Amino acid sequence: MSATAPAISCDACHEVIHGKIVSALGKTWHPEHFKCDKCDKPIKGDTFNHHENKPWCQGCYTKHMLKSCHGCGKPITEKVIVAAGHHWHEEHFVCAACKKPLSGQPFFQKDNSNYCSKDYQAKFGSNCSGCKKPIEDSAIVALEGKWHQACFTCLNCKNPVTESTFHVRENRPLCTNCAK
Repeated sequence: MSATAPAISCDACHEVIHGKIVSALGKTWHPEHFKCDKCDKPIKGDTFNHHENKPWCQGCYTKHMLKSCHGCGKPITEKVIVAAGHHWHEEHFVCAACKKPLSGQPFFQKDNSNYCSKDYQAKFGSNCSGCKKPIEDSAIVALEGKWHQACFTCLNCKNPVTESTFHVRENRPLCTNCAK
């Protein structure tokens, strides 16, 4: 007894396939029936994509399925960065000032632009009225300025001024003891 191979039928027309066969996604087609599920054009060559287990040509998949980069507007085919409510190519998610990559590090947003900590602080941050260095955490607001807690010290004795009542000399704080 000889066994004959079962006939292979086309998933599109259900006819038996004689000759070339396209086999993909667990199905078989006549080459001319292997078509994009979106535009219905035949898929030629070895490259295609799939969505919901149906073949899509590269053009339709790129246009309808891939996210577009907020930085350049082009489809993202590689690693996607999701940040600040948008999708980005990794190379386009950069600081608006220094252009260094922001992926994997803290960043700040101002006026729809992204900044690294250093540039955000330099451009929009406050500087201490005492030491003139950037204030990155909490600050004391007094004497028409902002101060690091460690810099808000008595003009005379240099001790921290921690009381809510203090005196002023030369636009600097003066503790109650030194004001006597």
